[in-house]
Amino acid sequence: MKKTTIKDIAKEAGVSVGLASMVFNGKPGVSQKNIEKVMAVMKKMNYTPNKAAAVLRSGVKKTIGVITPDLANHYFSDISRHIENIAYENGYTVLFGSSDERRDKISSLIDTFNADGIKGILLTPCEDCEGDIMKAIRYGMKVVLMNRCLKMENENVGTVMLDNEKAIRTAIDHLIENGYSRIEMITNNEKLSTLNSRMDFYKKIMEEKGLGKYIRINLLKDIEKEEEVDEIVRLAYKRGTEAFLIPRGYLALYVCKSIKKLGLRIPEDIAIIGCDGGQSYRIMTPTVSEIRQSPRETAEESFTMLMNMMKGDAPGERLLLEPSLVIGDSTKKII
Repeated sequence: MKKTTIKDIAKEAGVSVGLASMVFNGKPGVSQKNIEKVMAVMKKMNYTPNKAAAVLRSGVKKTIGVITPDLANHYFSDISRHIENIAYENGYTVLFGSSDERRDKISSLIDTFNADGIKGILLTPCEDCEGDIMKAIRYGMKVVLMNRCLKMENENVGTVMLDNEKAIRTAIDHLIENGYSRIEMITNNEKLSTLNSRMDFYKKIMEEKGLGKYIRINLLKDIEKEEEVDEIVRLAYKRGTEAFLIPRGYLALYVCKSIKKLGLRIPEDIAIIGCDGGQSYRIMTPTVSEIRQSPRETAEESFTMLMNMMKGDAPGERLLLEPSLVIGDSTKKII
């Protein structure tokens, strides 16, 4: 199938190639009527202007794309800030986009990055977006997945993420050392690869520790319904649960709120340990213990891997990062 060109667009719109080019590049001096005419034809012919040719004339485009689920999320905003700083120090600029956990947005952003001549992407994938990653590879892009993995192997795809088994083991060991054994998990999205693996490791490690009879994963359907969180906490306390392990940062804050609302104390009645809560965990009363993945290290390792793949044509690797334990008052030792 013949590829649509700027000449085709200009011919269909009844304008000159030069005028069509001015519209594509946002140049001034074009009437609104002609802009609308060219844009309508571009949409009709499903044409995305590709700036790669201009890039080839001036050398490799020193811009990368970054796609995270939500730039407003403190953890992903921290990673993005570090990526931008590291990229700047290395002479690169960064284009950012949020996926909102939607495949169609990831696909659209990949198309946009390709049109701008970008050949490297740092991406936190959503569920079932393997096909979109393969599209990026067909465009000639190198891709590094951050924080989550996908069930795919390709030399043009690398992965940088937390060692989730070690993270969950560290959390459970800490709780056990402080006298807690009836440990339950609360989560809200079993489909995300990170949360799925953390649930699996929770069950595996609890069995290893001889605590299999206490295994329980409480799955929240709607985090916005406070009464659902309240009910999970109330029933857990009633059956003698001593501690909650929360594999997702902001969820711990909702659970803390419910514990207090029910007139219970942290950690005297129920202890709690979360993951990647950031500054919000430090200003809580009591402060919340957490397993932490360094946003700076994630950014550095992801950017370095992408550069090695883009510049040195190195294959993508799978890198697991070490978790750290930050102890707050929410897991104080039982006396």
